Amino acid sequence: MTAQMTFLGLTVYAYGLYLAAGCLAAGLLLWHLAGKEEARRNAAALTCLLSPLLGLVAARLVYVFSDITFAPFLTLRNVLNLRLGGYAMFGALLGAVLGGLLAARIAGVKKAAWLDTLAPALFAFIAVARLGEGHTVLGISRPLVTGVLDNTFLAMRDDYDAYLRTYLLESAGALVLCLLSLRSLRRHGAQPGRTALFAGLTFGVTQTLFESLRFDQHIRFSFIGLQQVLSVVLFSLIIICLAVYLLRRGQAKALAIWSLCLLPVVLGGILGLEFMVDRSQVSKWLTYGLYVLLLCVPIALGVRLLERNGYHG
Repeated sequence: MTAQMTFLGLTVYAYGLYLAAGCLAAGLLLWHLAGKEEARRNAAALTCLLSPLLGLVAARLVYVFSDITFAPFLTLRNVLNLRLGGYAMFGALLGAVLGGLLAARIAGVKKAAWLDTLAPALFAFIAVARLGEGHTVLGISRPLVTGVLDNTFLAMRDDYDAYLRTYLLESAGALVLCLLSLRSLRRHGAQPGRTALFAGLTFGVTQTLFESLRFDQHIRFSFIGLQQVLSVVLFSLIIICLAVYLLRRGQAKALAIWSLCLLPVVLGGILGLEFMVDRSQVSKWLTYGLYVLLLCVPIALGVRLLERNGYHG
């Protein structure tokens, strides 16, 4: 059940408060990272204005046009009724990135460098916003089949089963990626675009796993969810673009070719493991252990490609 309260005659949802807190955390971090340069300060201010608005619009549109449960209610009036249905996190992030790009263009800041600055702020938003799912029916797993986690803070119970609080793992993961992005920004700030690519790669890979753990029926088709597909597409596109860029420059051809050859194997492995999770009686511990090992491959390939590219935006 979604937690809510009434304030001055208005219904306020707990999840909405977490989203607002996430926006505030992201805005404060972005303002700090912008530094004292006037153009970057202007870009930060514009991003804080544009990204939440475009994020809200994109999150809503992705949800209403992709969730099959909303299809019977798909009218303009219902689309504009923000209390009906839900939103998609990927859409929110897409809108936020678009807002950042528009802000950079208006303020006269290099887009690639600004996306580098925006990346940690987006992870800060995710880390806070995901906690809000604890006040909704989102962000939980299939019923746990072992008693290992049943009595820990990672589990929640109803009258019948225990479920993994996947949203806590996603929040912790986003916090780790925020710190890693800040580290990348400090080390590779002279290479515009590198931190943004690293952020996209790591978010795509980790979210692929988290979306597998989630089983809240949010924008799902059979045993796979739209946001999981988008996560796979994200890290795959980054690896493909980096590998092709190396091949066109005639550098590290072996690495580029191996990356392009291994990527379909990884994608096939993800599909097979998803089928095992949904339809097989194989131990979930074993399945997800293999899942983690498999996802180490695109991380390793992507990081190595970034190192060899010396990407300059």
